Amino acid sequence: MSGNTSEHETIVEIIGLRMKEYESLRSEVVQRIGARQQLAGYAGAATAIAATLGSGLGLWRIIVVGLVILVAYLYLRDSNDGIQRLGQHLRLIENDVNDLARSVYGREILTWESSRQSERQGEKRFWKALGRFGGWHRNEPRARVPGPRGGSEG
Repeated sequence: MSGNTSEHETIVEIIGLRMKEYESLRSEVVQRIGARQQLAGYAGAATAIAATLGSGLGLWRIIVVGLVILVAYLYLRDSNDGIQRLGQHLRLIENDVNDLARSVYGREILTWESSRQSERQGEKRFWKALGRFGGWHRNEPRARVPGPRGGSEG
């Protein structure tokens, strides 16, 4: 009985540690989304100012607007891709925590990232293609969280 309780406590402790990692990654996703939205606003404002400043639309304004849009697109695509990579890792943590939770609590406790990815995979082909172009959609194979390292390694 004592061994069973100790194993139960160990699993609960591991779940707690994985939840801390999960929470910090979710926080990073929220921060990236905020930064992405700020940049989109700044790029829109800079484009509007450059396009409407003065009476004529000279070649330099077209170049400035084009560069602002290009830099904003590249940043947003990279940011979206980073969020997708974080989401992939969050899904791995969800799977790991849910496997552990089933053994302790008899049910899953995390579902957001996995259910959202299932919704993404169910979107129509047009939206998937547009999402790939914008960096907010990925088709990725299922991966597994590596197990803990043994004492003989390292």
